[in-house]
Amino acid sequence: MFNLTRILCVSLCVFVYSIRLSAVTQSNVVSSKEVSAKFETSINQINHFINTQKGYKEQEFQNLLESNNLVLKQNPDSTEVLKKLAIINAELGKSKPAFEYTNKYIKNSLDFSILANDSFDNIKDSNEYKLLISKYLVKIDFFTFLYCYFALIGLFLVVILNLNKRTDKITNILISSFVLIHVLFVLEYVLYQTNIQFIYPHTYLLSTSMALMYGPLLFLYFKREVKKNVFKKRDLLHFLPSILLLIFILRPIYLLEASEKIKMMLGISNVYPNYGLYIFLLKLISLIVYGIFIWKIYFNNVRNANKNKDFKTNIIWQKNIYRIHVVYVISYLIYGISISGILGESASIIYNSHVASMSAMIIYVAYMAYAQPKLFIKESESFKSLYNKEESIKYEKSGMTDSLSKELSNSLISLLVEKKVYKDSAISLESLSNQLGTTRHNTSQIINEHFNMNYFELINRFRIDEAIDILKSDIFGNLNIIDVAYEVGFNNKVTFNKAFKKQTSLTPSEFIALNLKTSTVIN
Repeated sequence: MFNLTRILCVSLCVFVYSIRLSAVTQSNVVSSKEVSAKFETSINQINHFINTQKGYKEQEFQNLLESNNLVLKQNPDSTEVLKKLAIINAELGKSKPAFEYTNKYIKNSLDFSILANDSFDNIKDSNEYKLLISKYLVKIDFFTFLYCYFALIGLFLVVILNLNKRTDKITNILISSFVLIHVLFVLEYVLYQTNIQFIYPHTYLLSTSMALMYGPLLFLYFKREVKKNVFKKRDLLHFLPSILLLIFILRPIYLLEASEKIKMMLGISNVYPNYGLYIFLLKLISLIVYGIFIWKIYFNNVRNANKNKDFKTNIIWQKNIYRIHVVYVISYLIYGISISGILGESASIIYNSHVASMSAMIIYVAYMAYAQPKLFIKESESFKSLYNKEESIKYEKSGMTDSLSKELSNSLISLLVEKKVYKDSAISLESLSNQLGTTRHNTSQIINEHFNMNYFELINRFRIDEAIDILKSDIFGNLNIIDVAYEVGFNNKVTFNKAFKKQTSLTPSEFIALNLKTSTVIN
């Protein structure tokens, strides 16, 4: 404002003296030195006038400052007075008192818009103002961007894992849920560090509702992966502590108003003062207890390890997952100590290491999904045996004797090999059971126990074997694929192609081309 006045006065002075100079030149009376002296005198007069006006203005602000300080002593919590004092001190360029009053005002009013006031331009280069900006306004730095990027990778991975049909669904649900919890925590950290959480306060403690699920999910994953454990309803009891945490500790906080949640973020709320300590202790105990359980499973698996390459890959995968988890547990313990203030200035570094370990878990799982997809796409014998184990539990109480099971198995083989009942496109489990003279349940049981597959897999297996024989005999490639499909019992070409590729890893067209090439070479 003062600079603008100075510019206008100088411009006016130049204009006036340019006219005088013109007149002097014409009259040729006054020398150039005299003109310069008069011009300099005029500039000095203007500066004196501006400084006098500035002094008046500063005196006016000083008077306002003193009067507002008197009012503040009488009413220390007056947000209106705190706001005026913050703006006046900023206008006068007093960064330290401006910082103190602004900080008090924001904590009392939860109004962050004061920092957009033009008066703060006078202290914008001060450390105090930069601290205010960092503390209350939205900011994005390299690390928060990087963590956000990792979280998005994790979300993509969770979707991909659950869309994959060529796998054990329960295993992928467990590992993807484990990754999802890490993703949510990292996202909440990003919201907190960038101050976006002040804008969306209801995201506060977003991931804390799942704080007690880290251990159970990883434990159940290891049991499923290593022991081929059958997931039972009683396994859901592992998640009971999370439900209790949500109901008795977090639910009251989630129901709070947005303003109260902002106060909790600023550390000025008196509501539920010890909730953080309760959550920290419960989570730490859960992580340590389940970490011991997981170590026992992993140790027994390593001890029984064989020299199979895929098995060794699984061992390395499990070892690294467990190691990253241990690093996370240790960093979480140190993080809990750091927020108590014992470690002083190093607390922020510890907090970042805590989040970094979670990001490392996300990136490692994503990398292994890319580099070793076999870990997530499992059609191996181990998972077939797991399926059979689940089916055997299902048939435990069927009451079928061994002799009856063997008799029905022989009858089924006769129907499939000699009568080729699978070539009937209308065949069903019901009609097959009628031909065997038994129930649907018994038929399913003997297929599972004697053939290690279900009804549809068995029928398709015989149909595709028949199709392969037919196509191999067609050395000139004269047969149509759809005719072969109908011949072996399929109703349409799409289902036939899908079943054929699943069994042979080739489409019918590719198989025919390969067969013709082989026949040509032989001939």
